[in-house]
Amino acid sequence: MIMSNQRVLGQVCMFVCVATMALVLPATARAQAPSLTIKKPLQAGACEVFVQIASPRAGDQVGLVVELTQYREQTVIAGRRELKFVLSEPLRQGFRVRARLNGNDVPGANEVVPAGGGGGGTCEAAGQADESPFDASVFLGEVIDNFAPDRVAGYVNPEAGSRQKAQFIAGFDFDYRVYGRGNSPVRVWLQGQTMHGVRTADVDCRPKEGDEVPPVCVRNGANPNVSDKVRFILENATSVEAFINPRVEFFKLQRDSDSAAWLYVTGNIGFIALRDAPKVFRTTHVGLGLLADEGNFAGSFFEVGWGKNELFATKWNRLKVDGLLSFSLERLPLVRDNGRLFVEMTVDNDLHDGPDSVRTFFGVDIDLKKAVGQ
Repeated sequence: MIMSNQRVLGQVCMFVCVATMALVLPATARAQAPSLTIKKPLQAGACEVFVQIASPRAGDQVGLVVELTQYREQTVIAGRRELKFVLSEPLRQGFRVRARLNGNDVPGANEVVPAGGGGGGTCEAAGQADESPFDASVFLGEVIDNFAPDRVAGYVNPEAGSRQKAQFIAGFDFDYRVYGRGNSPVRVWLQGQTMHGVRTADVDCRPKEGDEVPPVCVRNGANPNVSDKVRFILENATSVEAFINPRVEFFKLQRDSDSAAWLYVTGNIGFIALRDAPKVFRTTHVGLGLLADEGNFAGSFFEVGWGKNELFATKWNRLKVDGLLSFSLERLPLVRDNGRLFVEMTVDNDLHDGPDSVRTFFGVDIDLKKAVGQ
């Protein structure tokens, strides 16, 4: 009797498993179905293509390829189920149109322009979609004062005399285009940045038993998220720097290449506040620079300027050099183009025997608009 009950129970379990697989597998197949489709009908002579999104996911990047022409990717916003791509030339009979998701072709999102419709003409350049005039990001990393005074404005570096004087850094920056479009010959931007630093000597990564390890410390088996790290640095900052930079881009070099760059002039107005200092110290300069606009190193720049830094002197007698290399993490599946690594070096020199500063920054810059799907 017991064996008979076991057989019955086994048959019931097998039936349930088979029924579950029969239900789950079709659902899985449906989940793997193409998430993008090209809206039909496609007509020769049209200057627009619409891509429909079956299951929109905020932050995804959707691109379009018409024959050999690749159009700028657009970021999916939560709830948005259709994207419009404005073409630089009209569709023609036989053109192949493909939609791409996060840099990859999507099965099924591939159409050929049929016969019929107009076959000539041009697309109005003025009707092309403009890139967003606003960018915002949060960055996290570390800065090393390669050469700097051990004591400035009452701010004593506890690691004075060692080979490295390091700080954890976190901050926010934004860019807003106040004049011009993406393809305008002259563009005016307003940029702002805050940077908060915590001296590494002030962070105890090996606390006493029972004490919490700070989120910025490297720990085996644990990886605190970015928000925890940023919050720790903001709450324990020993220095704060804030800047506002108007920037005029007036000439684009290598315009038709994949490494175009803007020549620009800029002004920097800001301050530096130290925890034990009696006041904030103004820092100002004007400069000339070159900013990469496209390609894998978009956002990289080199700038030379002249100004003052009240940490060292009140006169306009300091050479400012700033160079930043930024590169994409789009090959990492979970990061894509939401984040970029950066390495930056700044030089603040009076060209004489006074105090100088050379700092090296490195870390990750996270695009807030893409991260939140806006």
